[in-house]
This record gives sequence, C-alpha cells and structure tokens, in this order.
Amino acid sequence: MTDLTPEDIAAARREGDLVALLLMSAGLTPAAVPKQRAPEPETDNIHIAHPGAWPTGTSRPTPVPPATDPQIDAATSDYRRWLLADRPPANANCPCIGCTSGRAR
Repeated sequence: MTDLTPEDIAAARREGDLVALLLMSAGLTPAAVPKQRAPEPETDNIHIAHPGAWPTGTSRPTPVPPATDPQIDAATSDYRRWLLADRPPANANCPCIGCTSGRAR
C-alpha cells in the first residue's frame, strides 16, 4: 500500500479508520484502539438540588392531627384563668401533640 487515493481516504473517514490508514501508509503500526463501552442508561432517580427542599428519598412529616374539642376547651379555660390572674408567669410546656412531637422527651 504505497499510494493513497481520494477514495481510500473517503472510505477510511466513513469507517473511522483515517488515523490508522495514515499511520500504515507511513510504515507505522497503529496501536490497538480500545473499544468504547456502551453508555450506561440513565436512572429515573435524578436528583436536582433545591435549597430548603426535602432530601431525595424522604418525605415531609405527617400533618399534626387537629385538636379535639376537650383539648380546645381545656386550653381556653387555662388561658382565661391566666388572664383573670393578671397574667402571672406561666408554665410553657404545652401537652398537645403538635407541641410535643418535635421536642425531645
């Protein structure tokens, strides 16, 4: 293989072997080209970071159940007693689920 024709170059370009063809025409042995691996398929779990968002794979806490009528009545009567006693220093420990669920017990 001493003469390269335009057809040889065009065929080598189509096959992706132009570098190997030029090396062989110069009398050099081309190195083995490593085979490319097929690209890995993308997963469905694409994580896009959003400031303040819940981390991937987690969810928000369950909503706090609404207070029952007896709880509302007890809280209202405590508040009224506190007001009538001229607002003395009060205990800040609320027994309802919404106030105690996030606090360490």
